[in-house]
Amino acid sequence: MSKSSKKLIKEFQKHKFLLFIALTAMLFSGLTSVLPSWFVKISIDGLAAIQNKVNNFSIVPQQLENWFNQQNIVVPEIFTIHIHSFKYILPIGIVLVFLIEALFKFSYQYSSRKLSLKIVKDIRERFHRHVSKLSMKDINKIDSGSLVSVVSSDLQSLQSWLAESLINLFSESFKAIFLFSWLLMVNLKLTIISSIVIPLFAIPVLKLGKGIRNNARTGQNQVGTIASYISETINNQEIVKAFNLEDIRDKNFTQASKSLFETFKKWALYMALVSPITNILGAVGISAILFYGLSSVMNNSLTVGEFSSFFVTSLLLYDPVKRLGRVSTIFQSALGVADRFYEILEIPIQSDLNETQKVLSNAQGEIEIKNLNFSYSDEQKLFENLNLNLKANSSLALVGPSGSGKSSLIALLLRFHDVNSGEILIDKTNIYDLSLKNLREQFALVTQEAMLFSGSIKENILYGLGSNFATTENLNELFQRACDKSHVTEFLSKLPEKENSLVQESGSNLSIGQKQRISLARAFISNAPIVILDEPTSALDNESQELVYQAIKNLMQEKTVIIIAHRLSTIEACDNIVYLEDGQIKEQGNHKDLSNSKSLYAALLK
Repeated sequence: MSKSSKKLIKEFQKHKFLLFIALTAMLFSGLTSVLPSWFVKISIDGLAAIQNKVNNFSIVPQQLENWFNQQNIVVPEIFTIHIHSFKYILPIGIVLVFLIEALFKFSYQYSSRKLSLKIVKDIRERFHRHVSKLSMKDINKIDSGSLVSVVSSDLQSLQSWLAESLINLFSESFKAIFLFSWLLMVNLKLTIISSIVIPLFAIPVLKLGKGIRNNARTGQNQVGTIASYISETINNQEIVKAFNLEDIRDKNFTQASKSLFETFKKWALYMALVSPITNILGAVGISAILFYGLSSVMNNSLTVGEFSSFFVTSLLLYDPVKRLGRVSTIFQSALGVADRFYEILEIPIQSDLNETQKVLSNAQGEIEIKNLNFSYSDEQKLFENLNLNLKANSSLALVGPSGSGKSSLIALLLRFHDVNSGEILIDKTNIYDLSLKNLREQFALVTQEAMLFSGSIKENILYGLGSNFATTENLNELFQRACDKSHVTEFLSKLPEKENSLVQESGSNLSIGQKQRISLARAFISNAPIVILDEPTSALDNESQELVYQAIKNLMQEKTVIIIAHRLSTIEACDNIVYLEDGQIKEQGNHKDLSNSKSLYAALLK
């Protein structure tokens, strides 16, 4: 049994009560499936009794009645029908049986599908929760299209496959068991002959099952790749159109689509082969039953009613056996999907390294970096013995060429990556002595490209409160203050829905400047003592830049601020400016001191 199948079984065990209801209903539904075969025997034997002018006839199979006689057991009269009662008992019995069977069938189909929905709901929520707690390093290794495909497509497919597998596996198994038991009661020898072909059903199923699973898994991976490619094309439309990349992108997409088609074509072939092969095997088994059964009727070892019942039951049994063969192929497809998201769920989440964590509350925002060493790989060393101090409520600007380590330093502060050695202290407390949650509560981040979420503008700003949202008092006052300080109020008043205006995907209904001011408002409303601004004005026009710059100056009066910027007008007011190059601090000082010397920083001013 594979790891994924074991994990899926555990998912079922979490909902034992619902599973019990489904299985119980399937059990009784399987029991009622025998009754039509019994009615066939009763009907034909009853008609024969009428024709032969016999007053009573037994509804018990002759083989079973013979066994009772051998054991000196008297067959109860309830199993004997008087010919005059025959025309009433049979029609009423058929109606009752099918009503009861319909009730049980409804019960297990509804509860099975509800169970599969619950399982997929649990997995979907766990998957989102898990992915959100992965380290940036691990997230960057996973194709974003694959993540979206897992949640939107894969899990939906899994829900359908699980429901069908559960229904077919148990309902058809119970049905097959009861039908087979009836065959044994009617005629043991004939049952043994008919059983010879049943193991043959497993051969094509096992052979084809592996191919079905492998192609299902490969296909779902390719679906994720295609989803990612489409997302790239849509999100980068300006570049695609500006460089006339439409034909190239379309050619690449066509190739990826063709590969996906070829994969699922193989999957479709394997799935299509299962049914015809099992049909042929079933025909062989039924032919053997006909030959031996007719011979038994001719030598009077079977009544016509019993043979008819046996033959009908064999036909009825063939259907659940065939369905059980399909269960394996369906489940293999489900496992192909399950393999993908369970692989992601097995990636360890970023955890707190210190079990005896300290809690940093009411922090002032002082930062001290001591002998910091960090590298992305053994061959790519970035920081070596880096030392840096930042006083509380002061401002620091990081400047330097691309690849100098500015963004990497920010990532280390927030533990998006972990240091190789050295210390990072906030208010004299090592960040590795804090929980990840408590550490990140000390920071508010404003990125170069403003990151907004679906929902209203107000909701996007209130996200700055994080998990403290529910317990924050004077929420409206704090919101209004953040909007005023970040100059959001100026454009909110012009919107029809004001702060309740909805943000479209990626904030496409807002200008770059408006989105950046919303991000700054999110930083203002947060309780974080430290604000990180990662090139917040790089893509702004002059008017928007001036408004954002004023908002940044307001931030500097209240919090510890770290700015990465190329536009020097943004950092002139900073208390300290650090020039980084190749992971080393080359220069450090304020704007006035550095600009009056023959420094690297001064060269940026020219």
